[in-house]
Amino acid sequence: MATSLAGFERKLVAVGKEFDGSAGLARLKRVAMDTKGDINAAVQGDLGDQSMSGWRRGKPIQVKGAFRVEGSVVLMVPTAPGPMRALQSGRNQGNSGGMAGPGVSSDGTTQRNTNGTLKKVRARKAKRWNGRTDGKDTWDDATAIMVREVPGRYAREVHKAIGKHLTGG
Repeated sequence: MATSLAGFERKLVAVGKEFDGSAGLARLKRVAMDTKGDINAAVQGDLGDQSMSGWRRGKPIQVKGAFRVEGSVVLMVPTAPGPMRALQSGRNQGNSGGMAGPGVSSDGTTQRNTNGTLKKVRARKAKRWNGRTDGKDTWDDATAIMVREVPGRYAREVHKAIGKHLTGG
C-alpha cells in the first residue's frame, strides 16, 4: 500500500510541475498558435482573403493573427494594427478638419499671447483625403470566435497534460 501511495505522490508532483515553468508556457503557446487562426478567419470573412490590397500600390498588407507572451499572459494581436483598426472602426470617421478661426491650434484650442491677444498660427497643409469607409467590426468578430473556442482548446491541453502523468497516456 505504501509503495502505491508513494507512486501516486510522484505522479501528483509531476502534474504540479506540468503547470508551472516552461511546460505551462509551452501549453499557452500551443493554444495561442491555434487561436491565431480565429483572427485569420474573421479577417477572411470580412475581406475574402488576408490582405488590404488598396493600401500600398503593388504590395498588399497582410492582416493576420499573431501573439505576444508577457509573463504568463498571452496577448492576441493582429500583424498589422492600423489596417485592423480600419477594418474594425472604418476610415476617417471623425471630423476631417472643418473651419478653424485665427489662433486655433491642431488640438482645437485657441492660442493666445501673454498679453491676451490672439496668437498667429501658421496654416498647415490639409491631410490628403482618401475617402470614408464604414467599419466591418472585424476585431469584434475575432474576439467572439476566441471567446467561444479558447476555453475548449486550453481544457484539451490541460487534460492531455494531466493524462500524460496520471493515466500513462
